[in-house]
Parts: sequence; C-alpha cells; structure tokens
Amino acid sequence: MDCSLKLTGGSVVDGSGGPAFAADVAISGDRIVAIGDLSDVDAARTLDCRGKTVTPGFIDIHSHADWLLIDPQHHNLVEAFVRQGMTTVVGGNCGFSPAPVSDTNLGGIKEASRLIVDAPVTPRWQTMAEFLDAVDEVGPALNLAELLGHGSVRAAVTGSLRPDPPSHDELAQMERLAREALDAGCIGISTGLGYPPGIFAEHDELAAFASWAASAGKLFTSHVKAYSRASGVYQVDPGEQPHNLLAIREIIDAARTGGARLQVSHLIFVGRNTWPTCDDAIAMIEAARREGLDVAFDAFPYTAGNTTASVIFPPELLPHLEQVLASPEQMEPLRAFGDATFERIGFHLRDIQIMHANAEAFDRYDGMFVGEAAEAAGMDIWDFYARLVVESNRNARVLIHKYSGSDDDQRAIETVVAHPLCTVETDTFLTATGHQNPASYGTFPRVLSTYVDRGLLSFEEAVHKMTAASADRIGLGDRGRIAEGAAADVVVLDRNVLADTATFDAPANYPEGIETVIVNGRPVLDGGCYDSEAQAGRVLRN
Repeated sequence: MDCSLKLTGGSVVDGSGGPAFAADVAISGDRIVAIGDLSDVDAARTLDCRGKTVTPGFIDIHSHADWLLIDPQHHNLVEAFVRQGMTTVVGGNCGFSPAPVSDTNLGGIKEASRLIVDAPVTPRWQTMAEFLDAVDEVGPALNLAELLGHGSVRAAVTGSLRPDPPSHDELAQMERLAREALDAGCIGISTGLGYPPGIFAEHDELAAFASWAASAGKLFTSHVKAYSRASGVYQVDPGEQPHNLLAIREIIDAARTGGARLQVSHLIFVGRNTWPTCDDAIAMIEAARREGLDVAFDAFPYTAGNTTASVIFPPELLPHLEQVLASPEQMEPLRAFGDATFERIGFHLRDIQIMHANAEAFDRYDGMFVGEAAEAAGMDIWDFYARLVVESNRNARVLIHKYSGSDDDQRAIETVVAHPLCTVETDTFLTATGHQNPASYGTFPRVLSTYVDRGLLSFEEAVHKMTAASADRIGLGDRGRIAEGAAADVVVLDRNVLADTATFDAPANYPEGIETVIVNGRPVLDGGCYDSEAQAGRVLRN
C-alpha cells in the first residue's frame, strides 16, 4: 500500500477518550487509510512524530466564523484558528446565520454583520444552499458545518424587531425556509434568544422549530434568554426562581415538545451572584437527560465572552431602543432598573470591555473598560454607554467579564468545562480591527494544557471533548477521530511545550506547541509554517 503522507513514531490520542497508544498514521488523499506499524508502507512524504502527540483536528462546535469564511480574503485572518488546532468550525450559531435572505431582512443582515466582521457583508445569495455553495467557491481555509439561524428565518419573514408571535401563514413560510435549509445540508437549527428577534419567541414557535430539526434528524441549539440570575426578560422574582434557570427550563420544554436533541450554547453564569447557580443548572440538564431528553452543552474556558453592547437591555425596549437612550426622561428609570439588576447579579457596566466601538467617535476607546472609557470621555458611565450603543447602531462589540468566574474564583467555569456533557467552543468574533477575544487564539490549547495541568480532566478526555464528542453531536461521524476511513483532519503537537499564551490584556498571541495541522489530508500548518493559500477546507453538509 502507498500513501500520500505518513506520520511515524507518534503517540496517538484518537479522540475516543481512550488512552494514548504508539502508532503510525497513513493518509491517502483526504482520508486516513491505516494505523499501526506502517514501516513497510511507502509514502510520498513522511513526517517524524517521535516525542509528539497525534490527535484529530479540533472542532469548534460554536463559532461565528461562517461570516468570515465567505470573504475571499479570510485566509490570513483565520490563522489564529488554525494555530490552535482547529480544522472545523460550526457556524450559524445564536440564531444568526447568513441565510436565508429576503427583502425583509437584507438590510438587517448587512448592518448586523458589522458586529462580527470588519466590513458589512452584502449577500450575493438568498437561500442556504446558495450560501453554502458560495463558501465552497471561495475555498475556505477550514471546514464549515452550518446551522440555520432561527432569528434569520424569522427576520426574513417578519423583520427582526416585531415582538408579536408569527401568524399561521408566517409560521408556514418559516417552516418552508427551515426545511429547505436542512435539506441543503445544514446540521441543525440554532436559536439566539438573548437577541431580537429570538428574544420575542414563545414556546409554540420554539417547539415548532425544534420539531423541524427533529424531523430531519438534526440538532437544535440555543443561546437561551437569560444567563444571569436576574434579567429584564422574566417578571418572576429571581430570589424565588433565578432567571437563568428559568431560561434553561424554557428551552428544555421547547425541545421536549418538539422531540429534538438539544444543545445549550455556551453554558455561562453572568455576575458573581449568578455563579452559585451553576450546580443547579447542571442538575437540571442532567435530570432532563434521565427523563429521556438528549441534551448537552458547550462552553469556552475564559471568564469573559464577546457580544453586542445592546444585549443588556430588556426586550420591551428593543423595538424603540434608540429613542429611549436619547431621552433623559426615559433614561432615568432605565438607569435605576439597570443598577438594581446589576447589583442583584454582582456585575456592572464597569465589567464590560470595548472590543471595537464600530463608531468613529468612539473607536479610540477600543480595549478599554466602559468605566475607564467614560472617565476619559468626561461622561457619566450610563450616558457614555447609551451613546456607544446608538452611535454604533447597536453594533459595538464588547467583552463582558465575570462570566462564570474571575481571577480569584473559577469554580463555576471549571465545573462546566470539565463536565462529561460539555464540548469545547470559542464563540468568538475574530476581526482585523479592535481588541481581540483571547478565545480566538487560545481556547483549545488552554483546555489541553492549563485545564489538564490543573487536574480537571485527563488529556485524553480533553481531546475527546473537542473532537469525537463534538463530531457525534453535530452528526458528522467521520470527523473528530483517528480511525481508518475517517477524514484526514489531524493535529501534531508537542505536549512538553503546549501552552496558551493569550490573555485579556494581550489577546492576540498564538499558542505554543501546535506544530502541524492537516485539513482534509493537506498540511495547512506545516512544522509551524502557516499556508494561507492552502484552501484545504470544505463545506460539510449533513
């Protein structure tokens, strides 16, 4: 037998969670064709992996990189992903996919894309099939598996800021769009219930979308309506029922009604007073599994996450938010409500860091925390934040800190990431401008080095979470494993020097120890050298 590439002498961690074993790995074309003692196998190229570890390529189960991969110039930018071992990204998360596109949501897609990428995306497609074909035509640096966004579907039919439920006819239009996208190869449906229009969706609508995913045998994922113990979404006293737990219960009920497999997106706990609800949230998910619901979750290993600056406002204000923020009379009660709510959750505007203001008058504050920036501007902190939201047209990118912990207390985040039901994700906005999220540079090495070194899980368990467990969750069983016949997405790393180096102060630092990354049989990172012209990725349709 001949092969195109042979990896020899390495320690193989195959993605199953089982112990490492010594073996050679042969690749022919885009497939792994043999594993074992392959000394008698001829290869066009042999890579000496003695002293190194060979793993499957890492799968980012919750990414927003689909908005990047459609850009023909994306290859240099996503080097940060490749250098941390990623070979596949799952896009369309948080209910926000680049398709479907209609006259109703075209302007909204172009404007809202500014949140995620440097320049507005102007769709040259309408359907999800056309979008996926367009990504393939670009020649992506990484593989893309795509979720259909509930928010994009709803916005295509009713717009993004209409709070009332869809009519029977409107829901029928949404079903048609959803089924077309699932038939085109989308791996499931995502919801973004913290953002419009998802924040307006009620049980029957969510259960319907869940049922459409279930009927196609695909995943239903959710950014839930609240991740803090108190929010503007629910009217129940959070002292009696923490709102983040209500949000998890709401999506569990919708998934159960729709008969869907459920993935709770980025299981986070916002604010110091929310962290203690971690055990109750996990217990709720475990109980739902015991009752027969196929439910799991994902998380990133950092105590801050990126989002839009407008995410903190209650849903009833969103249809006319700009008018509220421009009115001193309406701002006063909003300020009082916000301060009281923040006090209950152990969080404040001071805990928000500006990634990119997306407004010329405010871009000089990129990288600063809001309190620091307001002081530099000579403004009250709430007045500054209101102007930031308005001037950016709601598209200021921010990092919200005190997610599941802080420097002095990381029990919640460590509990979540180490849990057997958790897979690993980045959930990042990677751009050429502004202050970066360290998760774009260090997520997978951080779990494999820092978290493993802390004894939270074994190296083999960590690899499983970011490879086979994620592949199985999204229905791509030929990815995420070192096995004969599997796709040749492979990472070679040196555990002796493996380390994440990205921090919140200096986020744009590549990790150490990731030496080779192979995508569909082609080395994209080769002995530490990144090939920006490889175009080795493809769209993975299910």
